[in-house]
Amino acid sequence: MVHARLIARQAPAVRVLQASNGREALSLVAADRPDLILLDLMMPELNGFGVLDALRSSEATRDIPVVVLTAQVLTEADMVRLNQGVVGVLEKGVFSADEVLARVVGALARADGSAGAVRRLVRKAMAYLHDHYAEPVTREQVAHHVNASESYLASCFHQELGISPMTYLIRYRIRQARELLAAGELNVTEVAMAVGFADSAYFGRVFQREVGVPPGAYRRGRRPT
Repeated sequence: MVHARLIARQAPAVRVLQASNGREALSLVAADRPDLILLDLMMPELNGFGVLDALRSSEATRDIPVVVLTAQVLTEADMVRLNQGVVGVLEKGVFSADEVLARVVGALARADGSAGAVRRLVRKAMAYLHDHYAEPVTREQVAHHVNASESYLASCFHQELGISPMTYLIRYRIRQARELLAAGELNVTEVAMAVGFADSAYFGRVFQREVGVPPGAYRRGRRPT
């Protein structure tokens, strides 16, 4: 896993153990209790939710902090399941390797002091954006959905994820756009519309800023190094 290698390189004092599937992960945890688990939800044999259920069912492991890193689209029900014992939920293609590393190092140092209520609010908002990213969503709508003020919502996002709600939305849209462009079934304008951009020129600028190549080039197979 690239993030495991990054952690090992940037935090050499941290010993990193890797598992190829959920059952192997539980065996490693039983043999050598870790300070923190970086968990992918999509794994063979036993998925991440199964690992979490097993961890929480044992008194010996239920208090181990977990940072979830996944490419899975998470619903509000999924987020509720992740609220217990999961100190961070980070999505592949939305957060950079450096951002993931910062959250992991913060959790290891017990510097990740986000209150449970803040985490629940942010994850509810994230799930809402997953459902509505293709629509013209406003920060006001997201704040209304989680029953919070816009300023409080923004403060919670910065505390939990280090970015604003609208930055998260843009990154999520770009992640979805990358998948559609790679599939090659839609042209750039169609992809822009499909992921919530009304202006294809603006989409092109945002895509190049976030990904490093224009969407047309990405669709033709050019990928950033």
